[in-house]
Amino acid sequence: MKKICFLSCQSLEGHIIDDTLVIAELEKSDAYKVSSIPWDNEANWAEFDLVIIRTTWDYHKRPVEFVEKLKLIAGKAKLLNAPEVVEWNFHKGYLKELEAKGVKIVPTQMFKYPGEIVVPAAWDYEKFIVKPAISANAYKTMIVAKADLNSPAVLSELYAGDWMLQPFMEEIKQGEVSLHFFNKQFSHGIIKVPKAGDFRVQEEHGGHVTSFVPEADLLKDATDLVTKVPFDLLYARVDVVNWRGHWVLMEIELIEPALYFRTSSQAVKNFKAALDKIFTNP
Repeated sequence: MKKICFLSCQSLEGHIIDDTLVIAELEKSDAYKVSSIPWDNEANWAEFDLVIIRTTWDYHKRPVEFVEKLKLIAGKAKLLNAPEVVEWNFHKGYLKELEAKGVKIVPTQMFKYPGEIVVPAAWDYEKFIVKPAISANAYKTMIVAKADLNSPAVLSELYAGDWMLQPFMEEIKQGEVSLHFFNKQFSHGIIKVPKAGDFRVQEEHGGHVTSFVPEADLLKDATDLVTKVPFDLLYARVDVVNWRGHWVLMEIELIEPALYFRTSSQAVKNFKAALDKIFTNP
């Protein structure tokens, strides 16, 4: 029997979690025993055959400490996704790297605060999203009119560090699509639609989630993107939105994405198959 640890956090109050579904699937086979431990706890990590980053949903508030702890754990046990994946993915600057390689992303301008928020001359948008470059669950995410970007009210909400400026897409009200991959193989899709009057798609903010079957072209593009990521990946979630008639990348989530196991009867089986493959071909 393989011993697995799901890394979590100290409090999941207010979050919607369905990891219990995949834990039940893993344990009913008698091939796996799963424990859940907050990432900032002390533990005998060496006793686990595999440690998996799952609901570490406070990491963005202590990113340096988080990465250092992952490196410590990885020195004692196999950790997925690996620390080098986390370091590449946790700062949204990776979007610009992908754009340079031809991936269609939401137009993105990085900026530092303190400092002025400058809109690129070619942008003709009137409303913007301002959010931290290291963030999760819509933390510190704001919609701001162009005229208000450098207002005291907006700047007072910022903290020192790296931030992102993106156009606000009205299309987000029609939903954000998430495509899930295990071992770089497509598993299942969902669409997250914000509640009326909001733009945040997360369930914690009132968003509604249903299953989604991607069209062939979208699935091919998402699969190509995941395949090109230069790391081994137990899991990946590709978040896209249909903007001005084209699918564009919002994020590729490689750290601690919600995996929405409850939306597909096959999802937990696909995740277990991915684990089985890891232990069959270590």
